[in-house]
Amino acid sequence: MPDDDTRFDPADRSRYELKRAANIVVPMSPIRKARICGGLALIAALAAPLVATLPAPVREAAFTGPPASTSLGVAAVALFGTVAAAGAGLGLVTLQRRLARGPEPSDDDIWTLLAAEDALTGVGFVTGGLGVVGGVSLLASGHWGLEALDGLRRNGIEPYLSLSAAPVTPWLVSAVGLVAGLAVLGASVVVERD
Repeated sequence: MPDDDTRFDPADRSRYELKRAANIVVPMSPIRKARICGGLALIAALAAPLVATLPAPVREAAFTGPPASTSLGVAAVALFGTVAAAGAGLGLVTLQRRLARGPEPSDDDIWTLLAAEDALTGVGFVTGGLGVVGGVSLLASGHWGLEALDGLRRNGIEPYLSLSAAPVTPWLVSAVGLVAGLAVLGASVVVERD
C-alpha cells in the first residue's frame, strides 16, 4: 500500500493551479514556455551567418550584392516569427510574474489568465515557431546547392526573392533574434528568481 505522505493532496494547491492542470492546452509552466519562445528567437540569429556563408555558385546565381545585406521576403517571414516568439515569451514571463506576486486570482480572473496563457503559447509556438523555423530553413536552403533551389522554385518557392517594400535583411533578422531571445531568456531568469 502506498505511503499516504507521498500522495498528491489537492488541498496543497491553489484553485488556479487545479483549474490550470485540468484545462491548459500545453502542460508546461509559463516560464518554460517563455524559454522555448526565447530559444526560437535565438534561432533567428542564425539568419545572417547562414546567408553570408552560402556557396559561391548560389551567391552568384541568386544575388546581385552581399547576400546578408539584401532585403528578402523570407527574411521578413523569419522576422515576423521572431517578433511573435519574443512577444509571446515576454507575455508569458509577465503572466508568471503576476501569478507569483499577485493575490490569488478570482474565479473570473483564473479563466482570463488561462486564456491568455493559451493564446500566448499559440502565438509563440505556432506563429513564432513556423515563422522562425520556416524562414531560417529557407534562408539556409542554398547550402543544399543549386539543384535544391531549382526544386524549390519548381514548387513555387523562391527563397531569395528580393523584397523592395521593406528593408528586411538577414542582418536585421539576426540582430533582432539575438536581442529578443536574450531579453526573453534574461527576463525568465529574473522572474524565476524573484
